Amino acid sequence: MKEKSEQIRPIQWGEREIRGPVHLFREGLLIRLFSELLPAGRVLDAGCGSGSLALDLCRAGYRVDAFEFSPDFSKLLRQKIMRFGLEGRLSIYRGSATALAYPDACFEGLVCGEVLEHLPPELGGDEAAVREFHRVLKPGAPCVASVPLNPALWDHSDEWAGHVKRYTREEFAALFTRCGFRVEQVRVWGFPLGRIYHRLLFAPWLKKTAGQEEGVREGRLDTRAAGSARLAGLVAGLLRVDELFWRWPWGRGMVLCARRL
Repeated sequence: MKEKSEQIRPIQWGEREIRGPVHLFREGLLIRLFSELLPAGRVLDAGCGSGSLALDLCRAGYRVDAFEFSPDFSKLLRQKIMRFGLEGRLSIYRGSATALAYPDACFEGLVCGEVLEHLPPELGGDEAAVREFHRVLKPGAPCVASVPLNPALWDHSDEWAGHVKRYTREEFAALFTRCGFRVEQVRVWGFPLGRIYHRLLFAPWLKKTAGQEEGVREGRLDTRAAGSARLAGLVAGLLRVDELFWRWPWGRGMVLCARRL
């Protein structure tokens, strides 16, 4: 098992983002849960990647500030902002989640999708980031964040993505409680269909293509795991069946909803 995982070269932070059915499903879930807590306002997309979530937040009517550690992703989103004429509704700067360049209590809400699991201790770790989230949010403001679930599910895809850890539900909730948030719910996603998709389709696809990035992925920053956007959307819709089992602990990820005290 170890020999196989060593064939998967870990990517540098911000080098790749896989945009496939799971990505579409997870970001849709984040926005649905966030909009229930805050229907409008100025919000922060913490660690925006290639900008898909930030753009969807704009489409949903929010005024969005975004930051990203990767210079390539930051440049990519700036290009998208200009292309779509969003200069007045979406801004991007390059920075770290552990040292935000924003004043205290300036945001009405915050979304953080698949970022905290990348933060190593030498950068301050996830706790430094969540304390920064608390600092820049107004009292009572909502925070919605997603991370991978269950350390027992660690595999080559985590190594490839540069994850530092996978979380238990109790550990993730305790992190936000320590940092001054009131946790309102933690929803698990990815069981049973998400786990089947990962085991039978995504994990084998990643092993097959990870060593062929130049030929297969053509250097894209936002790589699509499905050849057809329509097919990816259909599969993402099917994955919503897993929301029926959100209280069960067997999924691949989770979304936490909390409010700043």
